[in-house]
Amino acid sequence: MTALARHEAEFSRVVDVEGLGEDELQRKIEATQEEREALAKRFGLIALDKLTAIVHLRKAAGHAVDLRAEFEADVVQACVVTLERVPAHIAEHFELTFAPQAAPEPGEEIDLSATDEDVIEPLLGGEIDVGEAVSQHLALALDPYPRAPGVTFEPSKYPGLTPKSPETGPFSALASLRKRGQN
Repeated sequence: MTALARHEAEFSRVVDVEGLGEDELQRKIEATQEEREALAKRFGLIALDKLTAIVHLRKAAGHAVDLRAEFEADVVQACVVTLERVPAHIAEHFELTFAPQAAPEPGEEIDLSATDEDVIEPLLGGEIDVGEAVSQHLALALDPYPRAPGVTFEPSKYPGLTPKSPETGPFSALASLRKRGQN
């Protein structure tokens, strides 16, 4: 998760987890109209009409904190073919674990492999911005290629977008060089 300063996050809901007890902390958060407009701009949406979430925070092993959240959003995107308005309702859930990160020793190698199933998010200053976590997961849940109902893309209607054959495409010169090298 990208660490953003509080003044940069459009939907910031910071929770101080230093005093988190043994019981789970539950909060309901809702984006204001101004926050929804800023998030719509950030994510390239026509509109973000609703964004609500219920977040659950619980102490985990060591100084880690587990975040579990369910959120709902009503979004309006532009159809990638016609630019018509495409409304959608999104209902998702996610889980994250936050933990303080120890500074590496000088000269120590840091393993950045993406094979770990559970990625630990950095816990900075004993606070978690649950609003930003929800915002980022909303971005992941958006349809990357929204289409209006019944709309299909037909390349033949757009002559400049029809695929080129290998003989006439941009790599045809390379293909002819390859053929010459094989003879």
